[in-house]
Amino acid sequence: MDMLPCVPLVEQMAKMDFEKRVFVNRSLTLENIKCYGFDMDYTLAMYKSPDYESMGFELIRDRMVSVGYPHEILRYTYDPSFPTRGIVLDTTLGNLLKVDSNGNILVCCHGFCFLREENIEFSYPNKFIQRDDTDRFHILNTLFNLSETYLYACLVDFFTRCSRYTSLRKGFQHGDLFMSYRSMFQDVRDAMDFVHDTGTLKENTIKNLEKYVVRDPNIPVLLTRIKEVAKIFLATNSDYNYTEAIMKYLLEGNTAPGTPKKPWRSFFDLVVVDTRKPLFFADGTMLRQVDTNTGKLRIGTYTGDLQHGTVYSGGGKLTLPIP
Repeated sequence: MDMLPCVPLVEQMAKMDFEKRVFVNRSLTLENIKCYGFDMDYTLAMYKSPDYESMGFELIRDRMVSVGYPHEILRYTYDPSFPTRGIVLDTTLGNLLKVDSNGNILVCCHGFCFLREENIEFSYPNKFIQRDDTDRFHILNTLFNLSETYLYACLVDFFTRCSRYTSLRKGFQHGDLFMSYRSMFQDVRDAMDFVHDTGTLKENTIKNLEKYVVRDPNIPVLLTRIKEVAKIFLATNSDYNYTEAIMKYLLEGNTAPGTPKKPWRSFFDLVVVDTRKPLFFADGTMLRQVDTNTGKLRIGTYTGDLQHGTVYSGGGKLTLPIP
């Protein structure tokens, strides 16, 4: 009897594309998992780099100018080779730091100037920081932070080079005006919050979904297969209208030829928008229903049983058992 060749699993994995592999740090019996939850941004919806970060950078850069920062910073354009996730920003000295898990400084830059070892030790004895000093050190650890990380470096670079400003240890002086590194960081964060809260970032994304959002044909396949053995919910910080636009693009526009189109909400047992994570995992917020025809929230707190196919807003982990 002919025997099929036995290909070791390791060899099969070696031939598999890197992006198709699954990496874990412990054993997990998936058949025991009864419910799978997904975020939307940078989970189901992957944004195209560097186009998306560049767009975000330009929006917050322009916002900074509109609130009074020098027009010269409009000359800066986004460079994707500079920022990376996990950078620590020192709001006292204005430095961007790359540190290990123990707080040892590996790289330090001021604007776009990388400091020598002796200069690092002058500012940070033993080349070490207390990572838990969150009042001084802020970890920029999400992909959304890339744009603001680069903009902050641009601001420090500009004010350091500009002859109108005098560089001091904790900021810059211009006449009677002192601008601290901490206040600059807060201004950048406020600008980022502005483009998110006003919907400017989302509006620009929706106008050109093909440019900014990766349409992965495997997403509807994955969700369909999971739903055969477990329940699925979507919990996103985004509002309903933006979620509707993104999920339609990913799920309703990704059906194979000859396959009937399914409404995107049918892929989930529960959809929750405006979750305000991480608050969602603590006290949570008021649970409300969403009118999917208008995108508006229904008045009052929802207290009934969760209905399949209904979209909810807010809530928390203790108030949202999967139906």
